[in-house]
Amino acid sequence: MTKIKRVYWDSCNWIELINEENEDRLKPLRYFFELAQNKEVEILTSTFTLAEVFKLRCENAAKQLPEEKDKIFEDFLGQPFVILVQVTREIGTYARRLLRRLDGLKVPQDAIHLATAAIYNVDELHTFDTDHLISLDKKVERKDGQKLKICLPSIPIGPLFDSEQSNAL
Repeated sequence: MTKIKRVYWDSCNWIELINEENEDRLKPLRYFFELAQNKEVEILTSTFTLAEVFKLRCENAAKQLPEEKDKIFEDFLGQPFVILVQVTREIGTYARRLLRRLDGLKVPQDAIHLATAAIYNVDELHTFDTDHLISLDKKVERKDGQKLKICLPSIPIGPLFDSEQSNAL
């Protein structure tokens, strides 16, 4: 039986999906959402995301999402193919260690996303956070010893995931 591929979405992806403003960002998100609906991919996100998705844009902390969008977001997370991961002691400890070790990692919420993705051995962490997370691609060790791939969500041209990564799982 083939193992279902796993992607981790940080808060930026959910904010983009809710806002529906940038078609270039929406296309790959909808693509992965459809794959997940068809049980070809699992989407993981931290329960911490429930608190973090309150702002209008990932890059702009000043303006809040309209409250009526809360239900849309909660409905997305309520889908059976979205796996909500609790912040455990193991995740919190690894997040703190990442904050101490990685120069580019500045905020605990990003560390929680990285630690969660790493501990759950996801194939890719998808984010639009180019200022903080993308630069940490292949710098975080997953629980299985492989390096965590951190990338923009995109529709693949070839196979869904690297054959190297697929074989390692």
